[in-house]
Amino acid sequence: MMEWKSNWLEQSDDVDALKEQLQSEGFDAYQWTGRPGGAYLDYIHTQDEVVCVLSGTADVKVADDDDTVKRGDRIDVPANTYHSLTVTSTEPLVVLTGMRKSQ
Repeated sequence: MMEWKSNWLEQSDDVDALKEQLQSEGFDAYQWTGRPGGAYLDYIHTQDEVVCVLSGTADVKVADDDDTVKRGDRIDVPANTYHSLTVTSTEPLVVLTGMRKSQ
C-alpha cells in the first residue's frame, strides 16, 4: 500500500512556513477552499500534487486506498494517480495545495 498521508503540523503550524516548504519541494502552492458536501471525484494529473489541510475534514481516496483527513494532514498524490475528495465537515475545507512544477 502506498504511503500518501503524513502530518505537516509536526514541523510547524505556520502556514507561511508550510507554503515556503512546499515551494522548496518544487510545488506551486496556493490556497483552495472546497464547499461543505463538495465532491471532487476521480481526478488525475500529469504532475505530482500535494494537499495540506488547514481546516475542515474530507474523505480522500488515492488509488485504491481511502482515509479521512483533517487539519495537519498532508496528502501526496503521485503523477498519473486517480484520486477523489469529498468534503465531510460542515465548514468549508481549506487547504494549501499545489502541483509540482515541470523540471
